Amino acid sequence: MAYFNWTNDLSVGNTQIDSDHKQLVDLVNKLHDAMKSGKGNTVLGEILADLIQYTSSHFKREEMLMQKINYAEFAEHKAEHTKLVGEVLELQTRFKTGATTLSVSVFNFLSDWLRTHIKSRDVKLAVAIAAIK
Repeated sequence: MAYFNWTNDLSVGNTQIDSDHKQLVDLVNKLHDAMKSGKGNTVLGEILADLIQYTSSHFKREEMLMQKINYAEFAEHKAEHTKLVGEVLELQTRFKTGATTLSVSVFNFLSDWLRTHIKSRDVKLAVAIAAIK
């Protein structure tokens, strides 16, 4: 069973954004599954790096869309992206140095952040994008 299930209430109604979000959910689940099955730190580190890379790519796509439509809440939305990337990069550094391990609390943080961000910020963005079309 997946750690973090994609549900219809997470859909923002924008195909590109929803597709990215589904991929992020899949990566969180892949990382969780690797941890639960006792995969080595090398494998966990690689999956964590993939999650960070895809998150950054997704955020860049969203931010380009926001700029394209002159989105009124761009600064606040981008600030949330920047804060998460910083927190996850710090987690990655602590993981690489052995100062922390991946735990359920890490996955709770990632899934809660993603769920909250989608429902509070990304829904508003999708509405703004749809209004332009």
